[in-house]
Amino acid sequence: MKTHMATVALAATLAQPATAVTFPTLTTIYVGSGVRDDSSDAGEGIATSFHCTNVSGQAATLRVLVLFAAGNVAGSATVPLAHGETKTLSTHSTNVFVDAADLAPGVFLQQGAVNIEATQSAVFCTAMMVNAALFLPEGIDLHLVRVNPHPGTVE
Repeated sequence: MKTHMATVALAATLAQPATAVTFPTLTTIYVGSGVRDDSSDAGEGIATSFHCTNVSGQAATLRVLVLFAAGNVAGSATVPLAHGETKTLSTHSTNVFVDAADLAPGVFLQQGAVNIEATQSAVFCTAMMVNAALFLPEGIDLHLVRVNPHPGTVE
């Protein structure tokens, strides 16, 4: 019985989330490549969408910066992100998502990159290239690389 209780106590301890790290300034948490936008109008063509969720227990600031293939800035946006909130930022407005910001409307991006920054380590993001005209999510997942990981996680 004692062994069982010790195992349960250990499992409960391990299941608790690690404390979020608050960064003193916006700090890079993800980088990625394959960002594309065909410079279509809102709700048309190809766009890239970034989805970020804050599970830090406190409000965070989020900035998504998209870059041309040569590394120069194509566009960016900075938004507040409350605890538990998910926001989507796209290179231009899509029909499938409620976009909190358009990162580079009217800009043609091919083989671009992204730099995602936050003020909390417990902000998690995904990305996908989408057909902006559709009302159903159809696209290509992009793989982001975690920088400055949240304690106790492996991505």
